[in-house]
Amino acid sequence: MNIYVQANKNTAGDGSFEAPFNTIEEARDYIKNTDEEDITVNIRGGRYFIKNTIRFTKDDKPAVYKAYNDEKVIFDGGIILDNSLAKKITDNSIKERIIEEKIRDEVYELDLSGYDIELAEYGIRGFRRMHIPSANELFINSKPQKVSEYPKEKKFIPMNKVIEGGNDLINGHDFNLKKPIIGYVIERGDKWAKAKDAYITGYLCVGYADDTIKIEKIDTKNRTLTLSTCSRFSIKEDTETKWKILNLLEEISEPGEYYIDIENKKLYFYPPQDIDMSSAFLQLSVLDTPMISFIGAKNIKFQGIVFENSRGSGVYIGGGESVNIDNCTFRNLGMIAVQVGQGTSIVPEEKTTGHGEYLEGFEPIPQHEMIGDWHGYLYAYAAWDGNGGRDHLISNCDMYDLGSGGVLLGGGNRKKLIPANNTVYNCHITRINRLDVASKSAVNIWGVGNKVSHCDMHDLSGTCIYIHGNDHIIEYNKIHDVVKTITDGAAIYLGRDPSEVGNVIKHNFIYNIKNPHSYDLYGYTAIYFDDHAIYNEVYGNYFYDIVQRGPFFFSTIHWNGGGGTSVANNIFIDCYPGMDPNTYDNSYEVMHNTDFQNGDIFIKRVSSKDENDLSGVDVTSDIWKEKYPYLYDTYMNDFVQETRNYNNFVCCGQYQNFVDENPSNLNFKLRKDSYMFFKYARVHDRIKGYDGEKVYFKDIDFYSIGLVNDKRALLRYGL
Repeated sequence: MNIYVQANKNTAGDGSFEAPFNTIEEARDYIKNTDEEDITVNIRGGRYFIKNTIRFTKDDKPAVYKAYNDEKVIFDGGIILDNSLAKKITDNSIKERIIEEKIRDEVYELDLSGYDIELAEYGIRGFRRMHIPSANELFINSKPQKVSEYPKEKKFIPMNKVIEGGNDLINGHDFNLKKPIIGYVIERGDKWAKAKDAYITGYLCVGYADDTIKIEKIDTKNRTLTLSTCSRFSIKEDTETKWKILNLLEEISEPGEYYIDIENKKLYFYPPQDIDMSSAFLQLSVLDTPMISFIGAKNIKFQGIVFENSRGSGVYIGGGESVNIDNCTFRNLGMIAVQVGQGTSIVPEEKTTGHGEYLEGFEPIPQHEMIGDWHGYLYAYAAWDGNGGRDHLISNCDMYDLGSGGVLLGGGNRKKLIPANNTVYNCHITRINRLDVASKSAVNIWGVGNKVSHCDMHDLSGTCIYIHGNDHIIEYNKIHDVVKTITDGAAIYLGRDPSEVGNVIKHNFIYNIKNPHSYDLYGYTAIYFDDHAIYNEVYGNYFYDIVQRGPFFFSTIHWNGGGGTSVANNIFIDCYPGMDPNTYDNSYEVMHNTDFQNGDIFIKRVSSKDENDLSGVDVTSDIWKEKYPYLYDTYMNDFVQETRNYNNFVCCGQYQNFVDENPSNLNFKLRKDSYMFFKYARVHDRIKGYDGEKVYFKDIDFYSIGLVNDKRALLRYGL
């Protein structure tokens, strides 16, 4: 059965081709009350303004909602601004606030008071902070513009004067708010006195933790900035700490920058130089909830839709099964593209450490259609399954120019090791850290038995895939040009929970990982097993051009305690260094000794026997003992499983022995006569009970890695 929807028709319809429905909700409600099956909702081309979340529940019947005949269907979570109302600033008192005199006559002003919208603050955000909707953002000709800042782009001001560092919430657990105060020495700062919505952003404590905090007071006499709340750590003067100021009229100086004066409801912007303002398409994001929500829904598919111009996320999926988001584009959103599994309610920033500890009375509540303190809550309740449902599929999608990450992929019961089989497949994900950097990844995966497969993920500020949980599969992905601004980070990260075992990272191509902070104390890596992560597998991957410098080298696969990983059949080309199994500390001690950092947390994560206690799992239960006998043996008997490292090939500059082309062409297909096929390793493996078995190197089909050869891949890569 075919049903039709057409935007802006403004007449009542019955869903037929000749008289289509006006909205998706009308089609949904019609389907709910029909006995027909195999229903397709054909969405005609046009722009559908989403003012409130479109919701599907367990009461909604299976159906396919798709763009009709590949017509361009856009779900828009904001408004279109009248470009004819944008005029160059004439008020000299406003002009004079702009520091760069030469561009004062090029900045436009647009009055927003005539639009029925509520303007939102820029918002506090960063490492281990709440995941919140963006402020209202400006897009011109479908491209995100930049909130004004100083210095520009990747430049920062050194943190050279800290008067009050504020609380150390993560390590000090101090909830008595001390507002940080820092000093500045640049004369330019004396012209910021009238800025009332300015924020400080940067790395205020360590190189892996970004912060964006509102400035409460700018004292130009004493040259100090008082912040509205504390960082997650105490702010300090260090080689890694640096900052910039943003969101102020004074610092508009480059094409594409803008500032919104909330109090006076005015938008100020310096348009890109190639823009003709008479025909410019101006959008402002408004909606702060997901555009579409599925709670308990089953067997519903959305296909061929563009989701754009929203302060929130594109799609939320909670519970249910077999929801498929296919061949959709997610762009210009303030949060993420797709969320599978619950988040939590919002907690005031100074009432949580960010590591799962809350001031009494402020603990968040799991909640649908929110992200909130998802990461902090999961830190406290490592067995929380988030009600992610099962067999959901995000496939063939483009995700780019997003504010705070790509996909949150949850589901699966860790107590009982029940897999969810939720999957991100054949998706292209890039430029998803416009607002949040470090831990807002292309995919944050958690729960049990989920998968990221055949994706191309690149140009990210921080981590690409952040793993929590068990038995996830990360396979056939291209990951490159990531971890571009943080230190002590990785393309793929897993850590701080010895029960998160059984994850497999196989047949990926990870390459071109470098960043400007490589001379800082801590480095960056391709795969990071941090803080006693054990018993996972890295098999059959290609690593290329991952180079470390500075005082503390991170190897291409890096351990920080733990060990017990299987690392086999991988190829390292021009990576310095390749592997350095830094597996100090004893896993048994970590799981039993409260003297370790956060020792109580580690103990709870492996020994929470009560089924209702979500602090962790019970690795001695029958289910866990049968699935992971080596983990049981480690916990009970202090069994030490060394990292199984065999049949890995490290090559620096000598490519002709195994590939036909220079790797700079990014073609690593192995020659059939490559010498590695004739070598073997003798494997000593106490887990599987054999000693000295010959294991030959297995061919890796290089061309099978990355996006599958659909039309989009052919066009994008010229294959």
